[in-house]
Amino acid sequence: MKALWLGRLARPDIIKPINDLATKVQSWSRGDDKKVLRLIQYIASTPHYRLVGTIQDKPEDLELRLFVDADFAGDRSTARSTSGGFLALTGPSSFFPLAWISKRQTSTSRSTTESEVVSLAHSLYQEGLPALQLWELLLARSVTLRVHEDNQATILVVKKGYSPKLRHITRTHKVNLSCLSEVFRDDSAEIEYIHTDDQAADIFTKALPPHKWAAALILLGIRTDLPLDLKSKA
Repeated sequence: MKALWLGRLARPDIIKPINDLATKVQSWSRGDDKKVLRLIQYIASTPHYRLVGTIQDKPEDLELRLFVDADFAGDRSTARSTSGGFLALTGPSSFFPLAWISKRQTSTSRSTTESEVVSLAHSLYQEGLPALQLWELLLARSVTLRVHEDNQATILVVKKGYSPKLRHITRTHKVNLSCLSEVFRDDSAEIEYIHTDDQAADIFTKALPPHKWAAALILLGIRTDLPLDLKSKA
């Protein structure tokens, strides 16, 4: 529970393994014991990691950015995908992390596009739209919500609201697709393509190789090089 508390408040880099372990509570194995030990060892060896946010712009220059991603059939036992989302308040010289999501999908997707649609709907309605309403109230103006997706097929499907390749999807998924299409017709929400290397939500959907880990931390706003005087004030 302490690790989950830490992950929700200040360490988004540990949310994915915690999410994976939470799905094994009723079917625990010795392999899961090893995963817990590795997670605790990682936390114990990285106390200098700090989640940093800065606001250096005027209120009228700020906007919300929601990064959304999904893997495809990443769970070997159930073939289910994982949804990932990362929300930040940004500006020309500002970046402030607000919320992050890593959640195993409750149904099996038959394609990458389908899993991306499920992830997009979950992150948008769980975090994106509620935050949009809040910040429009706080800033007393219309705020733009930019949604970043690294799958171009998903963007095309969402904008059209239909795809013949997804005609098999269940009623719930169809509702998600129709609702997403309506949201992005509104001027307050935009969906844009982003390269996978710049996708901040990638770390919430899969285990990244070691050579990509440092870059993923930077995308989240996690600093590992803060001077000692700033660490003492954190």
